[in-house]
Amino acid sequence: MGGFSESMALFERARKVVPGGIPGHQNPMLLVPGQSPCFIERAEGCRFRDVDGNEYIDYMCAYGPMILGYNHPKVEAAVRAQMAKGNLFNLPSPLWVDLAERMVDLIPTADWAVFGKNGSDAVNYAVVVARAHTGRKTIIMAEGAYHGIGSWCTPSTAGIIPEDRAAVLRFEYNDAAGLKALLDTRGDDAAAVVITPFRHEMFHDQEMAHEAFLDVLRGACRDEGPLLIIDDVRAGFRLHMGGSAEYLGLKPHLSCFSKAMGNGYPISSCVGVEALRESAGQVFFTGSFFTSAVPLAASLATIEEMLKTRALEHIFRVGDQLRQGLLNQAREVGMAINLTGPATIPFMTFAGDDDFARITTFCARAYQEGVFFHPYHNWFVSAAHTEADIEETLVKTKKAFEETAEIFG
Repeated sequence: MGGFSESMALFERARKVVPGGIPGHQNPMLLVPGQSPCFIERAEGCRFRDVDGNEYIDYMCAYGPMILGYNHPKVEAAVRAQMAKGNLFNLPSPLWVDLAERMVDLIPTADWAVFGKNGSDAVNYAVVVARAHTGRKTIIMAEGAYHGIGSWCTPSTAGIIPEDRAAVLRFEYNDAAGLKALLDTRGDDAAAVVITPFRHEMFHDQEMAHEAFLDVLRGACRDEGPLLIIDDVRAGFRLHMGGSAEYLGLKPHLSCFSKAMGNGYPISSCVGVEALRESAGQVFFTGSFFTSAVPLAASLATIEEMLKTRALEHIFRVGDQLRQGLLNQAREVGMAINLTGPATIPFMTFAGDDDFARITTFCARAYQEGVFFHPYHNWFVSAAHTEADIEETLVKTKKAFEETAEIFG
């Protein structure tokens, strides 16, 4: 594996013309500064090549969207076919209706659907619909949960005024008693409870929702309010093709999707139950590019390919293969690790690694071997990862574990 001189040179150029160089979660300073790539030249399947010519087996999948793999032939064929007709028009293409019908058919708690461009669009819309429907202001969410860049929930406080968050209450994820107490005292004021299918904020082990926690939600959320909103932007179609609520046994009023639904093309959706149809129609939700046809075509092709090939079963299988291999390797070198989250969206940390030195070192060594993980953010497995890819990965991670163990003893 070569160095990252081209990546670093580009990043220095970017810093001169873009605040921070690369905004948000894709900033390479959140990886291993100076020891990880900053820019990607091309990608295919489950692999990408950086601008320095280094190739990696990828376990970030563009932070989740690439569920079928980069440059998937069926998706790209659908995109090319639509591009020949056009992308953005004065009015929607017929695909707008086709995809809405497909979402309603696929997701048991969907009686209608709307489309945006990213996860923040969908979640912010769901919150406004909940307030419009219930006539209430308060939103209840888990402490530290990531629901996008809306001022009511963004993790950064820069430019945010107290009034932006005055109507937001927080509870600890999976604290059933704490959530129940909050709902008992403030539930009558709440428009909605917003949750993710599992705790997946950065710098934390991933935590699936416990049954007692889910029971509180089942008992407290109702049509008149508080409504239940599932933020399925990250996990949608990665736990169940009917949405993560089906995996958890929940019946949300509103569910929000993005990432995996378009295999890399910009699209999001909020779906909801019949009782909210009128309120949803009253909320102003639009954008110049919301009806663009190419992402709709990509989403339809992605969903059909996922269903036709039973892709999710494959992703769970190879995800389990990766998980077991990493656990075995850690045990062999005498290092205790935590592998948390579902097999399709795993995350690894080292026990006692409070400063993340071990996982950062492991990732830096993995980059040198040609495997791309993130030291602080959950990983993703795609349908493009084969059993052979996992085996090759494990040959490389064995070296990364051995070198990390040598450094930290």
